[in-house]
Amino acid sequence: MTPPPVPAADVPTIHASQATDTPPESAAPGSLHEPAMPDAGGAVRPSLRQRIERLSGGSLLAALHPARWGLLVLALIVGGLWLVELGSRGSQDDMTVIRSATLMAMPTPERPQAGAPRLITLPHAWDHSPRLSAPLGYRVRFDLPTRAPSAAGSAGLAGMAGLYIERLCGAHEIRLNGWRLAVRGRLDVPRPNECLDPVLVALPPAMLRPADNQLDIILAAQVRSQVAVSEHAGYLSPVRIGPMHQLEGMQRRLQTLHTGITQALAMLVGAVGTAALLLAALSRLPYLGYFGAACLGWAMLCALLTGAHLPLSVPAYEWLTGALMPPIAVAAILSLMRYSGIQVRWIELSVALQSIVVPLSLLIAAPDRISTITQPWMVILSLEVLVALGVFLHRAWARSPADFRVVGIALGMTLVGAAFERMMVADEILLPGVRAISIGAVVMFAGMVLRMLQQMQAAVGAAEAGRLAAERRVEEITSDMERNYSHMAEMRVEQVTAKERKRIAADLHDDLGAKLLTIVHTSESERIATLAREALEEMRLSVRGLTGRAVQLGDAIGDWRSEVMMRLSQGGVELNWNTPDDLLMSERAMSARAYVQTTRILREAVSNVLKHSGATHCEISMRMDINDFELTISDNGRGIPMELDGKLDRGHGMSTMKGRAKQLQGQCLVESGPGYGTTIRLTLPL
Repeated sequence: MTPPPVPAADVPTIHASQATDTPPESAAPGSLHEPAMPDAGGAVRPSLRQRIERLSGGSLLAALHPARWGLLVLALIVGGLWLVELGSRGSQDDMTVIRSATLMAMPTPERPQAGAPRLITLPHAWDHSPRLSAPLGYRVRFDLPTRAPSAAGSAGLAGMAGLYIERLCGAHEIRLNGWRLAVRGRLDVPRPNECLDPVLVALPPAMLRPADNQLDIILAAQVRSQVAVSEHAGYLSPVRIGPMHQLEGMQRRLQTLHTGITQALAMLVGAVGTAALLLAALSRLPYLGYFGAACLGWAMLCALLTGAHLPLSVPAYEWLTGALMPPIAVAAILSLMRYSGIQVRWIELSVALQSIVVPLSLLIAAPDRISTITQPWMVILSLEVLVALGVFLHRAWARSPADFRVVGIALGMTLVGAAFERMMVADEILLPGVRAISIGAVVMFAGMVLRMLQQMQAAVGAAEAGRLAAERRVEEITSDMERNYSHMAEMRVEQVTAKERKRIAADLHDDLGAKLLTIVHTSESERIATLAREALEEMRLSVRGLTGRAVQLGDAIGDWRSEVMMRLSQGGVELNWNTPDDLLMSERAMSARAYVQTTRILREAVSNVLKHSGATHCEISMRMDINDFELTISDNGRGIPMELDGKLDRGHGMSTMKGRAKQLQGQCLVESGPGYGTTIRLTLPL
C-alpha cells in the first residue's frame, strides 16, 4: 500500500549541475650529501652517491636516506589513501549534485501558515535566531540524466537510483514527488545525536519521472546557539543522486571515517586513560594520573560527539558536552606542567577553577545561549593548552631531549592525523581534529610508557651498579674490621705484656731491690757492698725499662753525665762532655727500651776505658738530627791489641754493644788501632 501524495507548493523549479573536485599539491623533499672517498692510489674520487647526486640533484638520495624511511613510509601511506580517495571521488560520471534549494518554514499548530519560500545554496547551516523553532522544508527539482544507458540497466541511471545526503543533522522526513521515502527521528523532538550517519535512500523507478522530479526534505533540529558544538546544529549538505552501488560505497566510507574510526579511537583512548590511571597508582607519578583523567574525559566527549544515546533532554545533553571540555583541558594542562616539573600552586588553582566556572556559566546560558558561552571558553582553553604545550617543549628541549621527543612525536602525529582528515573528508561532521587528537593521545601514552621503561632499565642498571659498589664497600669494611680486630688483639697483647712487665718491675723493686739495699748498708766487706750497689743500679735500670715510660732526652743526658763523671773521676780519667744546648733543652723523648740499651752501651764503653784502654782522657759527644740520635765515645788509650785485630766483636763486650744497637734498629761502629785509642759511634733512630 502506497502513502498518499503530498501537494506541492507553488515554488520555482531549480535544476542541479555536475560538481568536480581538485586535489592539492605535494611538496618536494630536501637533499643530503656524503663526503668524497679516496681511491686506491690515495687520490680523492667522487663516491657513487655523489656521482648519482650530480645527475639527480641530490633529491633522490636525500629521499632514500635511512633517516627518512619512517617519514617516507608514512607519506606513502597517506598519499596512497589520498589517491585512492581521489579516484573514488573522480569516478562519478552518473552522479548529480544538487547545490541549490528552496527553503520555507513548515506550518505548526502555533503557526498554521507556511513561511515564505526563498532560494538558498547548499550546504545550509542553522545559524539563525533561536526564536525560530519550527521545522524547515527544503525543496529541489531534478531531471534524470539523458545520457545513454549503461550495460547494468536500461534506465537513465545504471541500475537502481539512490538519494545520498552526506550530512543531514536533525530529525527529518524525505518525500519524492509527494511520496514519503524515509523518516528518521521525531520532528517534534529532534535530538543532536541524529547527525553522524549519512542518509542513503533508494529511489524506486515507479516514483521517478524522466524530468521535473520534486524532492522535499523536512528537517527539525537545534539552531547554533542552542548547542555546545556547531556540529550538533541543523545542517543540510548538497544532495547527490546517482547509481545505488556508488552511493553505497560513499556511505560505507563516510560511516567508517566518521563513526567507526572515531569510536574505535575513543575506545582506545579510554583504555589508555584507564591504563594511565593504574600506572599512576602504581608509580605515584601525578602527571600520569592527570593524563589518564584527560584521556577518559576525551573518550566520553567523543562518545557524546558521535551520538551516544543518553536518557537526557537536549539542553542537558548539550550542557554535558560543554561541561566536559574544561576538565579535559585542565587535566591536560596539569599533566604537561607536572611532566615538565613545573608546580605553581596559584596557576594550578586558577586553571582548575575553570572546571567549576564554565559549567555554572552554561547553566545560566541554557538552553538558548549555550553556544555563546561554549565558543569563547573553547578558544580560551585551547590557547591555555597550547601555552602549556609550548612551555613543556621549551623546557624539555633544554633539560630532557627524550621527553621532548615523546611529546614532539605525539604532536607531529596529531598534525599528520589532522592533515589526513582534511584530505579524506570533504565535509567535516565532527569537531576538526577529533580523530587526530585521539591518535596523538595514544602515541603520547606509548611514548611515556617507553620512556618509563627506559628509565626503569636505567634505574635497574644503577641499582645493579650500586649493589656491586655496596658489595665492594662491604668487602672493604670487612677487611678493615679484620685489620682493626688484629690490631686490637695486638694492642691487647701489648697491654697484657706491659701489665706483666710492670708487675715484674714492682716485684724486682720491692723484693730484690730491698735485699740489695740491705746488703749495701750492712755488709762489712767493701767489695761486697760495691757489687751490691752495682747490682742495685742495674736492677733499677732494668725496672725502668720494664715500666715502659718514655724519657726526655734532657733527663737522659743528665743521668748519663752524672754517672759517667762519677765513674771516670774515680778512675782518674779526665772527661770532656760535649753536648749542644739545644739537645739539652729538647722536648724529644726516647723510649724506655732505647734509654736502657743506650745506658748499658754507655756503661760498657766507660768500663772498657777504665779497665782496658789505660787512657787518661775521654771525650763524649752527642748530636741529633731530624730522625737519628748519635752518641760518640773516644779515648786516648792504647787501643785494641793486635792479637784481637779482626776479632773486635769478641773482645771488650763489643759484640754485646752491637747486639743491643741492632735490637733498636741502630748500629754501633768501633774504630781503633794500637796507640791511637778507641772510638765508639752509636746511632739510634728516634
